[in-house]
Amino acid sequence: MLTNSIDSTKNATFTNSLGTASVTNGMIVFEGQLDADIIVTTNYNATSGSMLASLQLLVQVKLFDDLPASNEVGIIQGAVAALRDGTGLTTGKYYVWGSTNTVAPVMEWVPLKGSTSGIQFAVDEDSTNYITFVFNYSADPVTYQVFVGPSSVTQVASMPITTLTPDSSSQINGVSLLGTGALKTYASASGDVGPLSSSIGFSVYATANGMLLVLDPVNEQASSGNFTVYAWVNGAWVKVGEVAANGSGHYEFYADPGILQVGQSYTFKVIDELGNPHELAQAVEIKTIKMGSITMTPDYMTVTFNSEAGRLYQVISAESLTAETWTATTIYYPIAGGDFDYGSDPFTAATTTTTIRIPRNTTKGFFKIRKIN
Repeated sequence: MLTNSIDSTKNATFTNSLGTASVTNGMIVFEGQLDADIIVTTNYNATSGSMLASLQLLVQVKLFDDLPASNEVGIIQGAVAALRDGTGLTTGKYYVWGSTNTVAPVMEWVPLKGSTSGIQFAVDEDSTNYITFVFNYSADPVTYQVFVGPSSVTQVASMPITTLTPDSSSQINGVSLLGTGALKTYASASGDVGPLSSSIGFSVYATANGMLLVLDPVNEQASSGNFTVYAWVNGAWVKVGEVAANGSGHYEFYADPGILQVGQSYTFKVIDELGNPHELAQAVEIKTIKMGSITMTPDYMTVTFNSEAGRLYQVISAESLTAETWTATTIYYPIAGGDFDYGSDPFTAATTTTTIRIPRNTTKGFFKIRKIN
């Protein structure tokens, strides 16, 4: 049984009727034919103007020496297989079951080619690939695209393929994997036009203005609706914040006050703009910038603080803590090779601890360190 990585309330049982199957390190390792009745109904996608349904699998690829015969494939909505480049080789090419002829389609194995490059997708033996099927039910015959990539955010779209679905004209009605291989996860969604996101980038930071929630949805599908954040507090899901979707792919907004505490870790759940729940697998700690040490010399004060590698930081200053305007301050900040540069622009932290030097020849006596991204 696997849980849907888009909607954790759904799961599917995969059954092997022809061979063997076992679970190893969270993967279903099988030989034979693995089947699951996964129903994904269509939904209208405003961007494409089409009725779509999507299904994503994370699989370990096994290369065929010969592609399955038509009687082995049977009546299916869509299929992908990897054919070995030659005897004994560990490289291969992807093929898709369908037709490139929309007028009089004949179902057969055809090369799976990128929609922009026109080049057939290559694959290595035992590699893991996300494979997303996106079926378009807006016309007859039904067509579908396959998105292939080593991660959920690097998948590339194929050229459209014609498929014949005599037993299902309005939904994906199942999954079948034939041969030898392994299956890690699956995900499904109605109305998605591209690869499905199995997670949302999420962080929480304590700031002077409150708890800042940072969301980075992958492959955001709509520019309307809301992202709603819940935290598991005292044995129940509690809503802690909400922001309107605008298609930007990055959101920063403040949590409702009085719920989250600095230094505590919480399990979070995000309901995305399409209503799909994304429950984070691990608890997230509420972070804050803390001064590890401060030393003074006649020329400057040296400040060490905790940081995140690759993030931008900036020092700002004002004449009082209650000042409405804080201005960027010229400081000495670390650069590659152990040296320091001088300026007021944001600088990039290289490690989890950063040391800066703030000149003391200024009339402003209050300083803040803020994270820019």
